[in-house]
Amino acid sequence: MFNKSALAALSLAISTLSAPALAGDWDLVDWNGTQIWGAEWTSSTKLDWGLDSVGSWYRIYFEGYTDDYMSGNVPLPGLASTVLYKLSDISSDGKSWTFDYLVENASDQWVDESRVAAIAFDVDGTKNGVEKSFKGAVIIDGEYRTVGRGDFDPTNSYLVDDDFDVCLTTKGSSTSSNCDPGTNAGPEIGEWADGSFKLNFKYGIDTLSLYNPIVAYQGVEFDVPGARSSKYGYGHQHGRGCGHDESGGYGLPVAWVPEPATWAMMLLGFGATGAMIRSRRRLAA
Repeated sequence: MFNKSALAALSLAISTLSAPALAGDWDLVDWNGTQIWGAEWTSSTKLDWGLDSVGSWYRIYFEGYTDDYMSGNVPLPGLASTVLYKLSDISSDGKSWTFDYLVENASDQWVDESRVAAIAFDVDGTKNGVEKSFKGAVIIDGEYRTVGRGDFDPTNSYLVDDDFDVCLTTKGSSTSSNCDPGTNAGPEIGEWADGSFKLNFKYGIDTLSLYNPIVAYQGVEFDVPGARSSKYGYGHQHGRGCGHDESGGYGLPVAWVPEPATWAMMLLGFGATGAMIRSRRRLAA
């Protein structure tokens, strides 16, 4: 059973409010028609964890595409999600790194229905700057039931890198463990899914990098005025009762923020400084 997104929204609000306290690398980034504080995602972006990073997390913001809207050439307004990856444990030999995840379906605006059916990414591990072989991932628990690697079928018609090191999908355990997402499963609009997985390396590492993240959508229905697609022509509004199958699609990252512990400490520091100044002013008076 998927959970409503109150907790995810709370942590999102904390991140959004705290981010302006950081340095000039952070700015307002357009995501799903709104402005959020974060760092813009680029093709060279990598999220890094070290041996001292247990408890640290990053949240990634995704926009969505589907062939049934503008032939997949522009984001579908309102098709959006966030994924948070948190490092929760490292084995004593440095070979196994355990992560928690939190997936929020943040779709709104013109999107009536959608499910986040899979998440995927590439991963590197290094020891003293030398890359070490990645063995694979295993599911520990959570809403995504199958882990795999390889081709991500929903993106075959798009010009994106669709061969991933790790894919977590909503398929049942009886299906093959590749990157195909399940159907009729995954958090719907206003819901979130969580769980944990373990990344295993042949040798111990001291730095782990996550990059090229993506999400897969299933069951997408939308009602966008003036929409055009190669399937249904100009002006088609692909929504309830139109008689067509629901759309699938994928989401690409547009921004990211790190865990807010540092920001919280900075804000507490500013508050303590302000209290000291006010106390001194009272004494002087």
